[in-house]
Amino acid sequence: MQILTIIGVLSVIWVFIQFVRQLGKSLPILEMMLLIAGLQWIIGPVIEYNSSSVHYKYYMYVPEVEYMGYIVPAYLAFGGIIFFKLGNLKIIKLPILDYSNYEKYGLVILSIGILFDFIGPFFPDFFGFFVFVLANFKFAGAIILYFSKNQKLRIVFYLAILYLFLNSLANAMFHDFILWSAFFFIFWTIQNQPSLRFILFTFIIGGFFLVTLQAVKSSYRAEVWGGYSGNKVGLFSQLFFESLSNNPIAAGEDIDTQNNVRLNQGWIISAIMDNVPEEQPFFEGKTISDALSASLLPRFLAPEKVIAGGRENFRNFTGLQIGDGTSMGISIIGEAYGNFDVLGGIIFMGIWGWFLVTVWLILVKYGYKNPLFFAVLPIVFLQVIKAETELVVVLNHLTKSLIVVFAFFYFVKKVLKWKLYPV
Repeated sequence: MQILTIIGVLSVIWVFIQFVRQLGKSLPILEMMLLIAGLQWIIGPVIEYNSSSVHYKYYMYVPEVEYMGYIVPAYLAFGGIIFFKLGNLKIIKLPILDYSNYEKYGLVILSIGILFDFIGPFFPDFFGFFVFVLANFKFAGAIILYFSKNQKLRIVFYLAILYLFLNSLANAMFHDFILWSAFFFIFWTIQNQPSLRFILFTFIIGGFFLVTLQAVKSSYRAEVWGGYSGNKVGLFSQLFFESLSNNPIAAGEDIDTQNNVRLNQGWIISAIMDNVPEEQPFFEGKTISDALSASLLPRFLAPEKVIAGGRENFRNFTGLQIGDGTSMGISIIGEAYGNFDVLGGIIFMGIWGWFLVTVWLILVKYGYKNPLFFAVLPIVFLQVIKAETELVVVLNHLTKSLIVVFAFFYFVKKVLKWKLYPV
């Protein structure tokens, strides 16, 4: 194993330790972002480089020494800046336990989310993102109500998780369920202060569930997307328990390969490194400037601005082809390399880390004036924490969700006279 690979693995382990240490004490959302990135950018590729089974398409396109020579320093620059700037913030107690005083506000926020779940489809596409953010308010409301002294209201928190799971079964898409479950667990630890043993046990069970989910997801999607009209809970349960009863050895290496394909974002990044600049010149900041303009200007002022989705960037950066109905993200770290080469990419990741932690510190500072704001932070960072998303997606979501959220709190404070300061 290469020395940089060892350093990369150790850095991911260190991030994991920091994440676990902050559970129950703060909102380690940035730590979770770095952990997800480390798993997909470093751990997944390490497994792939040391695997005897190679997928015909989802493999590492460049040697390990070349890949890790860029990824590990870029990851260290990204995470190092974030941890450095977080500094002593971690020891400051967040006023989240005060949510027991905000029950009526939590119910209103929950109701707004439920309402937009139902009326959202009737809005024009132009309002799509606005509707999406407000529909996610139901989860922020559930988080607030979890800290209520009323046990019946606290049940809403668990019902929200159940709703996410049932909705995932209906659509055969599990990404939001996984991410929101992680966010809910962070808030759950603040209320319950679990032991380290319980946290680690939860991670083991969660990891086991994710591996099993990956084993049955393709079969489940084939049934649902093929027009299955029966009980989807029953179908999923059947496939899930069948997977548990199957002999893992008899299942062969294909299951392990499929699992690592989902974990390993490195195959896309390595494809970029293989394609740029040999077949495609460096983009020299073009997609970065496009992402900035797309996040700052509404479409009616910039009708030609880039559309978030990942398809065109994937084709241009990797040189690989995907179907028009398929979307794959190249990740910000892959986009950084494709624009600025190795050294420039490392510097860019440091700047990106500085930007994110600066935004985070500003938002946390605002949260001390309005504790309810902490409950909507998962909505704001829903795309930010994903390791596979490219810059245009992240910036679009970050800026526009903040506009919607701040507009909401301005309205309820000025018009509805909500008392948003700590009580």
